Amino acid sequence: MDIQNHYYGHSAVLAAYCGLPRPRHMSGLLQHGWTLVSPLPVHFGDFPRVGRRPDHRRLLVWSHRSRAWDPTAADRPTTAIGSPFLYLERTLRQQGWSPSTDGGPVFVPFHGTRLVRIRGDHKKLARQVAEADGPSTVCLHADDCSDPDLLDAWASAGHHLVTAGERNDPWFLPRIMHLVGTASRVSSNRLSTALMYAAALGKPVRVHGDPLVPGVQEATSLEEVERRWPEFHCESAPDDLRTIARDELGEHGLLSPAPLRDVLGWAGRWSAGPAFDYWVGSPIAKAGMVVGLTRRTEGSTVSLPDAGPLQFLRHPLSHLPNPLPRGLDQPVATTAPLPVPTPRI
Repeated sequence: MDIQNHYYGHSAVLAAYCGLPRPRHMSGLLQHGWTLVSPLPVHFGDFPRVGRRPDHRRLLVWSHRSRAWDPTAADRPTTAIGSPFLYLERTLRQQGWSPSTDGGPVFVPFHGTRLVRIRGDHKKLARQVAEADGPSTVCLHADDCSDPDLLDAWASAGHHLVTAGERNDPWFLPRIMHLVGTASRVSSNRLSTALMYAAALGKPVRVHGDPLVPGVQEATSLEEVERRWPEFHCESAPDDLRTIARDELGEHGLLSPAPLRDVLGWAGRWSAGPAFDYWVGSPIAKAGMVVGLTRRTEGSTVSLPDAGPLQFLRHPLSHLPNPLPRGLDQPVATTAPLPVPTPRI
């Protein structure tokens, strides 16, 4: 019912797992990333009424076993279905795929967005990574790829720069799977979704380097993150991290194709309700939030800058719905991340 359901190739992966040629409109909201706190205010804050009626749209989260939050204390009920990453892994393994270590070390920096920029010394962090892991494949967020100073900071330290693509690219998650699935080690300067993905595959992972600072007040301090997930901030056995990560990503909630189609609203014929929500209801709800006619869920601003409508109007089209993404090819396969052109040094 909202564009976030189709971020990062998630709906394309779920459609392929369900045996559908392409994604459909979902009857609810799907969590689109691993979170340090409850996903309800972070990902569903623009829609405070969704999920309050059990016969209406559902809030679809990855896990009810995450250390980040207590689902029994949430203001609305949620349904744990597991992360699209684990569905992609299940699909690939059924086709004979398995991880390797051919790709060498990978580093995924804490990234900014069009709305929130990251402050700090990227050159220093790039040198720290080179000293700790050697020249690495560095996966940048698409929004950071337009910053020539940031690109120069990483390229000048000898790293190879790639990106998984824009957030509406249906091949985003297969590229991430290729990246972490072939890595010998995956690191980041912040505990992140990518590290959970790598750990879930049994890869050695670690948080290290200058954490940098986002251009917005953080809801969870770095000290609290390290206290809650200490195993990721030291040298820990990959098997131990794998168990934690698969709980965080919701392995316990994974469904077979038929029940998943039912939960997503994909079991029957095409329904006008989710389509109307996607094209009309969701944009109106977001517009009301931006201009202040309605209020987000308490705590939802933890991931957004403290700014008014002008901040969103800098990129107005990015908040509007687009035609649904195309489906993945069958059989499903991973694909290499996209190379990032670097400035001349």
